[in-house]
Amino acid sequence: MEISSLDLLYLESDPGTKQPSACVFLKASGVQDYAGIKAERLVTVPCLSFIELDVEIRRLHAELDEIRARAKKKFYKAEAVAAGAS
Repeated sequence: MEISSLDLLYLESDPGTKQPSACVFLKASGVQDYAGIKAERLVTVPCLSFIELDVEIRRLHAELDEIRARAKKKFYKAEAVAAGAS
């Protein structure tokens, strides 16, 4: 099983806008070559300022918090069922 990690992709000159841009991407022994960097998948949209990137990172935090809350409910429910079966 391959584990991916998140990383920052910063371009001094974005090919589309010719301005600096940044985004978060999945780093793995990836497939896609984007501006010379192996990026399996972009996780955020390309951002033209730090403020835009910060908004995207906060969005990711919120998504992860929601996933954590759902997982917690499922694990505790499974533990309660197992304890009740004993």
